[in-house]
Amino acid sequence: MSSLRSFVRPVALAFAFALATAPIAASAEEKGKTPRVEKIDKKKHGKGEFPVDAARFDEKVEAKIKRAREQMEALLAAHPLPESMKAQIRKDFEAGVVAIRAAAKEAGKDGKVTRDEAKDVKKLAKELKKSAREKYGKEARRR
Repeated sequence: MSSLRSFVRPVALAFAFALATAPIAASAEEKGKTPRVEKIDKKKHGKGEFPVDAARFDEKVEAKIKRAREQMEALLAAHPLPESMKAQIRKDFEAGVVAIRAAAKEAGKDGKVTRDEAKDVKKLAKELKKSAREKYGKEARRR
């Protein structure tokens, strides 16, 4: 009995190992060389064309404001906050929107918006978002 067991065990292990490595070996053969990708000019990749028309810049700003408002409303709906706090959050958001729109109008007053002017508007938006998170974030609710 022990001689049969000593014969079957290594055969079973070898069979299991062969079954486990067969798909790995097959997938390694199928890959082959990856095609060479043309490099994109790094200066223009993903950064948009500047200077941009003021009207087009305002459209982009409004689209981002709309998306931020939708996200804020979804977060307010998902979290059980008192209505007074939700109203204050919405009021602060609208005040921030007014400031961002004013900065966008200031950037486009000459009809064109440069990259630096757009960065200033983006920086203002990030600062407003950061201050809102500090005021209403999880850490603020724990205090």
